[in-house]
Formats: sequence, structure tokens, C-alpha cells
Amino acid sequence: MPADKDRKALKLFSASMSIAEIRDELGFRDVKSAENAIRRVLKENQRCKDVDTERQVELDRLDNLYRAAYPRALKGDARMIDKCLSIGEQRMRLLDAPEKRENGLLQAYEKTIDGLGESIGDADTALVQSGRMICAQIDYAVAHGTGVEVTKALYLVPHLMNVLTQLGATPSSRNALAGEARQATSNTSASSSSKIVQMDEFMKRFG
Repeated sequence: MPADKDRKALKLFSASMSIAEIRDELGFRDVKSAENAIRRVLKENQRCKDVDTERQVELDRLDNLYRAAYPRALKGDARMIDKCLSIGEQRMRLLDAPEKRENGLLQAYEKTIDGLGESIGDADTALVQSGRMICAQIDYAVAHGTGVEVTKALYLVPHLMNVLTQLGATPSSRNALAGEARQATSNTSASSSSKIVQMDEFMKRFG
């Protein structure tokens, strides 16, 4: 069946066989036909998968790699021992990813933006999106990266704090804005009082 042939083509391609070799192995008319077969399977696979399904597929692949490396690791092969440890760490990150995504920094950032309400306008769109991209980068590193990669991603936190400060979304920036508002009110009151005094003096002299 054509679909079976397409799947075989993808399997060979995943095993690092060249398109020309796949053409000859499966009897495709030309290289373009072999490429189209692989694309059809990839498109169909993508249509049937969501993030959770993709994660399970990756976990299965890691399990297969672990099973292949584990016997040699038990015999003292240092390279395979490192491989098994690396696979184990990657597997744990994938298993932990859903919880980290649900309680990630980006989710908290979106709540903060919602809380600012009408104080954010169209002119702030680029600034808001900058903060969103920083949060997404940090969340991805925390969910999928190694310890060093997570540490590097956390260096972005000061940049995020700068964005939040500019938006008036930190305690210090809110206090500063409140102080400016009080000063403006005080200046207005002082100006009004001055005008009243001037009016009283005018009435005393000419009234």
C-alpha cells in the first residue's frame, strides 16, 4: 500500500539513509517522489499529535536509547554510563514539564498584565511583548534545560524586572507613581490656595 511505503521511507530517513538510497531501496520513481512520501507521513503525524502526545513519543524514544546503553553501562563503559545519566535527566525534565508549564513565569506575567488593566495602552504593546518573550524563554529553559542552561536563562530576570518597572508593575514603581500623584495633588492644592489668598487680598483692597 502507498501509505505503508511512505512510512517505510520515513523510517529509513530517520535512520540517516539518504533520499537517493531510499529511492533505490523502495523503488520510488525519483528523489522528488521519495521526498514527497516523507513529507506526507510527517504531515499526517503532525495532524494527529498534540504536545502531550509528542512528549510521550519522546519518552518512548529515550526509553529505547536507555535500554540500548544500559547493558554496556553495567559492564563499566564510562561513555555509556554518562549516556544513561544524561538520558535519565532528560526523561525527568520531560515528565516534569507539564507542571512547570502550568505554574510557569509566563502565566504569572499574564496575570500581572491583566491586573494593570487600562493603565497599559497600545503604545506599550512592544514593551509588554518583550516581557512575554523573556518569560517564555525562562520557562522553556526551566522545563527542558540542564542546570547550566537554567542558570543562564535566569540571567534574564533583571531584564524582566526592568520591563515590569517600566510598566509600573513592581512595588517600587507603584510607590514612585503614587508619590508623583501626591505631589501633583499637593501642587494643585497649593496653587488653588495661592489664588484664594490673592483673591482675598484683592477684595480687601478694592471690595
